Amino acid sequence: MTTNTTFLLETIKFSQDNLHTTLACSKCAEVFQKEFPLALEGLTSQFKCPICGAVGEADLPSKEGEEPEKLQEDLVVAETETEEGESGDQDEV
Repeated sequence: MTTNTTFLLETIKFSQDNLHTTLACSKCAEVFQKEFPLALEGLTSQFKCPICGAVGEADLPSKEGEEPEKLQEDLVVAETETEEGESGDQDEV
């Protein structure tokens, strides 16, 4: 049986050995803390909510600075496409 429960990442702190996270369960809405090994950095991890027991997953970000740069590039592309679409709509009116 597949579950749609997700754990929303509220905070993350990187240490030498672990990722210290604060997560919120989408099923019971409770907030909890969980540690993950650094090996899971940048991956999606599946586990049970310690409060309601629902199985779900969380996306664990990587510490690398490349992700924000990639996100910024995506935003610039999206803004450019939006501006092109708006100017195209005005030409048709």
